Amino acid sequence: MKIGVIGAGVSGIIFAIKRKMDHPKDEVIVFEHLDKPLKKILSTGNGKCNIGNQNPLPNDSKNAIVEHILTKYDFEAQKEFLNSLNIKTKLVNGLSYPISESAITVRNLLLQSCEQFGVQIITEIELKEYKFKDQQIELNTSNGNYIFDKLIFATGGKSSPKLGSDGSILPLLAEHGYRLNEFQPALCPVYTKEKTRLLDGTRVKAKVTLLRNSKECFIEEGEVLFKEHGLSGIVIFNASRVIACDIKSSYLFTIDLLPQISEEELAIFLNEKGRDVLLDSYLHPNLVKYINSLNIKDDKLPSLLKSLPFTFDKLYGFDFSQVSVGGIKFQDVDNTLQSKIESNVYFLGELLDYSAPCGGYNLMWAIGTALFLSEKM
Repeated sequence: MKIGVIGAGVSGIIFAIKRKMDHPKDEVIVFEHLDKPLKKILSTGNGKCNIGNQNPLPNDSKNAIVEHILTKYDFEAQKEFLNSLNIKTKLVNGLSYPISESAITVRNLLLQSCEQFGVQIITEIELKEYKFKDQQIELNTSNGNYIFDKLIFATGGKSSPKLGSDGSILPLLAEHGYRLNEFQPALCPVYTKEKTRLLDGTRVKAKVTLLRNSKECFIEEGEVLFKEHGLSGIVIFNASRVIACDIKSSYLFTIDLLPQISEEELAIFLNEKGRDVLLDSYLHPNLVKYINSLNIKDDKLPSLLKSLPFTFDKLYGFDFSQVSVGGIKFQDVDNTLQSKIESNVYFLGELLDYSAPCGGYNLMWAIGTALFLSEKM
């Protein structure tokens, strides 16, 4: 069998390796429009490559196909496969990283496996069109034509476009009749309507509540990083994914700056010690400046510290996002990830309309779909 893979990211490369491991006589060629494969993986986990998560997938991330794939190729199954490629991992608070703590290690070992099993990778090549001819698929590329029995799209979404996922394949897929949910940046900082310059660079452990059209839709506790023009940090990243799924609604963040202390305790402390002592005792100096700039009456301070509001303005762009929300609708693929529109055409990873929170889940989706398809094809 001759198989063409469009996209040399994690899902495309893992699929190619697994297919050649199990079917050595297959010819598998991976096409990449950048000058090198696997560029995006180098940025994962701040360069340490958070490659998995031992904890269960959050309920809001599940659908039938996703649950089926990630149940069959769960954390342990993926760990075993990676180990077979000499990618040794360790757990840090349930998150999986290479023992080397370097994404470069993962990239190099994947490329070594490509060479070992005979996966061909062609870089700096663009797919212009594909068509069906005599029960095969003909690719028209910037470097001539290729004929395949099966065609795999593993081009990713639109996050981090400089690293390869730029969405350039979407117009072609739309021409072939695929329904696409528009991509939005996710797992990214957000702009707020309130000016946050006074808080730039300040980090705080807080409880964040997100209101959609005045109703709670997200609550999570963790680190918030204030930026010159908005909010960041893992909690905000996870909230941004919720926003990206329903971008047309209005959103308000409320931040509990002191989740370990009740409003009643703060009120008692305020009455005993006064405004200045309260703020200086519990808040970073930058937060003190910001709170004072709001000109809030003393008796309103306890409530404000437990629910500091920030109005969502817009998401940061794709250049600042870890993943994108949107892509090929699951209605256009069957439970083997094969197209319902065209025979012998398949989709992997982030190109499908699925995303998960921070913590290695999205990389697990890329790897899981690759292993699953290699077996089912």
